[in-house]
Amino acid sequence: MSNRSSPKNLQAVQAALKNLRDSLGKTTRPYHYSNEVGLIRFALTGDFNCQLDLKSLTRTQQQLLRRVICLNIKLINTYVDFKLRKEACRDLVLKAQSKPGKHKSAKQSQSN
Repeated sequence: MSNRSSPKNLQAVQAALKNLRDSLGKTTRPYHYSNEVGLIRFALTGDFNCQLDLKSLTRTQQQLLRRVICLNIKLINTYVDFKLRKEACRDLVLKAQSKPGKHKSAKQSQSN
């Protein structure tokens, strides 16, 4: 999952981050955007730096990805810091996966 191939919903995260940092008088550097992509990877897989092929995600995993992105945007817009957003997004995924009948994590499905 890279910034260059980000779907529109990842671009929305980047826009929210830039708006937040602009409102605080801070510069947004390229690594800030990379950190947001890493946060989403971590939420889905438990690994901040893993490779994640968005095209290989199941429909359920894609829906979960959208939920993570929406939560992250909501938290960015309410000034929640990175560490707490990372934890909240990961918790969302873990809770969703703990429900009966849910699919494997994105990382598990890619390693098979």
